[in-house]
Amino acid sequence: MNNKIKIWVAVIVIAIIAVAGCLTDEKSLQEDNQTKENVVTIRYLSSSAVVEPYEFAHELGYFRGITINRLGSTTGGPEDIMSVATGSSDVGHSAWVPIINAKVRGAEIKAVAGPMGNSPESWYEGSPYLSKWIVLENSSIRSARDLKGKKIAVHTLGGHADYVTREYLSRNNMSKDDVQLLVMSHHEEVLRQGLVDVVAPVGAQIDKMEAGGGIRVLFTDYDIIGNQTHCGMFMSEKFIKENPEAVRQFVEASAKAADWAKDHPDKAKELAANIMKAKGGNPEIAQYWKGFGVREHALLRDSDVQFWIDELVKDGRIKDGEYKPSDFYTNEFNPYVGK
Repeated sequence: MNNKIKIWVAVIVIAIIAVAGCLTDEKSLQEDNQTKENVVTIRYLSSSAVVEPYEFAHELGYFRGITINRLGSTTGGPEDIMSVATGSSDVGHSAWVPIINAKVRGAEIKAVAGPMGNSPESWYEGSPYLSKWIVLENSSIRSARDLKGKKIAVHTLGGHADYVTREYLSRNNMSKDDVQLLVMSHHEEVLRQGLVDVVAPVGAQIDKMEAGGGIRVLFTDYDIIGNQTHCGMFMSEKFIKENPEAVRQFVEASAKAADWAKDHPDKAKELAANIMKAKGGNPEIAQYWKGFGVREHALLRDSDVQFWIDELVKDGRIKDGEYKPSDFYTNEFNPYVGK
């Protein structure tokens, strides 16, 4: 083979390689663009003082084919429910009573995992609880009977603290009309300033108050409801129907993140602080955070919901036997169910 032929062969080979490379690059680019197009974005609202299992999942890199986008803060479960039910966001977090009430009124939502609970096996230290009913150390309130006519601050009416208060009163032969339930934030300030007699703060806020001293615990929600996942992480039934695989991935990653937090408490507190800071909250609160409190794999049970159905039956909101727990939640998208 003479030199001219060798040169032409070399040119042809180089051209083939170059074309193949271009095609490969183009194919890779198309695949990358396709992958980006197929990513499902799940929108949510979340308080800067609260951390969600799916926020942990995002930071730990557990999501595949999905991502999350925080739209802003929330005042609580009812606002979350309205946002998800109207399609303004895709996932919410609420106590069971608002979820049940909303569903009964026609909101097409369903809980798919547990974001927060009273599970002793998932708590880092001390007795498990979501809320504690707190009075000043020198308060004359020592029992339920002492609450008559007193002011109790809760985050929302019709929510977790509201109905636990009702049950506590009922077990002591009293009614909700014997007290004044007021919606207030900044529970530590309103209690120490004497604006109310009792407050029912949530989570790490409680430990911050206790660290400051001068207060006393009257009772906790664990005293009333025991081991329970007392909140639901819910989505609209429309979103679930249209994105079943994304929901499955989301639930699996959230459950995995909740399990990781239980097994790595120190690292979990650091991660919680970072998440709170990124949301514009106070990362110092995270030092008091004791975990999500959900049972293993964030699975839900009928007993989580039945207690609240019974409460609403007692309150005359629904009829006995009209609804069952599975009307409000499903473990269908949790791959750990039955394992």
